[in-house]
Amino acid sequence: MHVLQERTGPAELAAAIVHAARAGARSLVLHADEAAGTAARLARCLDPGFEITVREVRGSTSAPATPDPLPVVLPGADDAGPLVSELESMGLEVVLEQGEWRGELAGLEVARIVRWPSETGGDDLLHIEAGVGRFDRDATALMHGVEDPETALRRAMDAVSARRHPGVATNPVSVLARSRWMRSAAVTDPGALGLVDLQPVETTFPPASVREERPAAALGHRGDGESVLVVFGAGTGFELVPVAVDTRELQAPGRTVVLVVPPRDHMASLDELVAAGSAAGRGVVELIEVDPPWAT
Repeated sequence: MHVLQERTGPAELAAAIVHAARAGARSLVLHADEAAGTAARLARCLDPGFEITVREVRGSTSAPATPDPLPVVLPGADDAGPLVSELESMGLEVVLEQGEWRGELAGLEVARIVRWPSETGGDDLLHIEAGVGRFDRDATALMHGVEDPETALRRAMDAVSARRHPGVATNPVSVLARSRWMRSAAVTDPGALGLVDLQPVETTFPPASVREERPAAALGHRGDGESVLVVFGAGTGFELVPVAVDTRELQAPGRTVVLVVPPRDHMASLDELVAAGSAAGRGVVELIEVDPPWAT
């Protein structure tokens, strides 16, 4: 089977695999206009029982796509320690992602540690900026520029906690970053997943904003000492398995991947992709259902 896609990301690749499998295809040739290298890298981690070939479209022809390298995990700023401790002392979960420290409440970013460059009038030092995402941080700075950071952050935390807690009615805040909300709940109580500890790590496909739902990952240990990569997906659809197995190559090569989804997100196509992830020979992929923290 030949499939042409304008841009092939994790969800598009997975959808093509499921479609080819259900059509009884003996092979899948995926022609991609954009991100062909990423698709080729992801395809190596999936074995649906037939060969997957990714080709990069070049004008009126195509060529075999060269797999892109895995992204680099960037370290956080060396001088961020005191501000990280300050966020933790306020009850926030501090997550390092793409080299930046973020303070999250129930999985939703409410603060970020940002360096103010001198080129734009700053002091080249790190500061805590409060707000749900970049635009809210900018609005907070504009409206409350002379306010001390702790007061601004407390206000943001109060606004989020009032709209993001177990059993809350659906509202604009409760539907954001739900995969990260599930991860946050599991980090607080890893025993609910049969783990003794759990620490957030970034995936190979982090969200571009708080509005973009992406799988969220964490590394943990079972009672017997086995290290596992746990990947949470709420409303992430087809992309969950490709992102999870790709993140394993970055964070925990060869380890078991445990996928955690709300019961309503457990689709038949997800089982098919889980089987393809396990059959690739790079490690076991398991799937469990967990009631999400926003459920009544």
